[in-house]
Amino acid sequence: MEIPVCGHLLKKNKAVWGYKMDGNKNRKPKIICTGILNTKGDEIKFLAEQVKYYGGEVKIMDLSLGEEVEWADITLSEVLASNDTPKEQVFKASRSDAIEMVGKAGAVKTVELYNNGEVDGIISWAGSVGTSVVTITMRALPIGIPKFMLCTLASGDVHSWLGNKDIYIVNPISEKGINRVTRKIIANAAVGIVGMADVGEVKDEKVRPLVALTLYGTTTPTASKCAKHMEDKGWDTIFIHQVGTGATMEDLIRSGHINAVYEITPGELSNNMFNSIYGISKTWDGERLTAASDMGIPQIVCPGGLAQCAYGPLETMPQSFLDDFKSGLRVSYRNSKKPYVHNSAVTLLPPTLEDTKKLAIEVINKLNRTKGPTALVVQMKGWSAYDQSAELATIERGWAKENGDGPVWLPDPDNLKWSKRAIIMWSVFHGYFDKNNSNLDLLKCDMHILDDNLVNLLNLCMDDMLENKWQKGMYRDYDGVIE
Repeated sequence: MEIPVCGHLLKKNKAVWGYKMDGNKNRKPKIICTGILNTKGDEIKFLAEQVKYYGGEVKIMDLSLGEEVEWADITLSEVLASNDTPKEQVFKASRSDAIEMVGKAGAVKTVELYNNGEVDGIISWAGSVGTSVVTITMRALPIGIPKFMLCTLASGDVHSWLGNKDIYIVNPISEKGINRVTRKIIANAAVGIVGMADVGEVKDEKVRPLVALTLYGTTTPTASKCAKHMEDKGWDTIFIHQVGTGATMEDLIRSGHINAVYEITPGELSNNMFNSIYGISKTWDGERLTAASDMGIPQIVCPGGLAQCAYGPLETMPQSFLDDFKSGLRVSYRNSKKPYVHNSAVTLLPPTLEDTKKLAIEVINKLNRTKGPTALVVQMKGWSAYDQSAELATIERGWAKENGDGPVWLPDPDNLKWSKRAIIMWSVFHGYFDKNNSNLDLLKCDMHILDDNLVNLLNLCMDDMLENKWQKGMYRDYDGVIE
């Protein structure tokens, strides 16, 4: 299969990681300074002056919500025109609606400027409202383009502003006023954005294709062995830990940077189900388990991590979930009627059998539409170090045998070596599986996700996909494959 090495969702033939495409080392990086100018005009002007002083070529863009200023290089009228939004509509709208309208118009305008070679970086200084507006705009730029947000709420929960992009968020101490404190902080930020934008394209001697591997700590051995296999074949690897960064992976796939996926651990699906802080915010782009199917790149999907949700600290878990452990609806640790605490930041919330059905339906409905070679491989003996029987457990597999069964292990009463959740999930997959899609195959394996035999199967499958040898229905004679 021919693998695209690099691409871009905004404009073809323009490298995401590089900005000085003309190779002119004396060219000044082009920086957008933006914000709500009718209330923070003096602050943005000072920020722009500092960026210019330290070597940037500056354009000030107006993202005001209540009044347009006349002195901006890119006026609010120009910004709103790019999205066909009347200025009067913004001024009459509620604050939350105005934020969305101006932010999205700013995004369209910024992408237009970027595609014309006029944006090497973007910076702003704001409070909560300004940050909400500006970060909508910033997130429209691809990963690798410097985005610098000076925000007084930087020490709080910034996930809705950050989204699935690489925004640098720094506390300026004050959102308004130019004084002995803020002058130094703003000057530092100006040096930062100019320096980052001045890096230009980071070049390797040889551009290699990139494969993504999703993982938890409890599925790391399999991901690492698959990565070693691909590295030996000349590929670069990127590990995507399931704490929300899967949304970024989806974006990188659509951008053309990721060329194949070992979706060993789509754990964010269960995190999303329970609104875990380690899921993907509903305000972010990058819906999980969609991009590889849409782009038609090779993908191997396992249910790694779907026997557990990585919830937050124990004290943040709702009482209704805690009651489920007491009633036996959810598997408790060593029959304690309490959840297993992974560490101070993560408590395990295992899905019920009904939850498992819902997860299975979500997975198969997404994969049924795949446009490229896709193998959905179900391991019947468990999906992580925490989801294994004591019989399989070892220190090397992440759970010592002396501790008994893994903390979320739920055996099937008719076959104690198999997971009850795996049987439920397989049943749903088998019933909903689109048998007419030649790009999708479904395999049932008498294996655990940490078994070396599984690693070998996944690598064989990926090799066949990349060499255009893969076909639906293969591997039925492979040791451990049942269906």
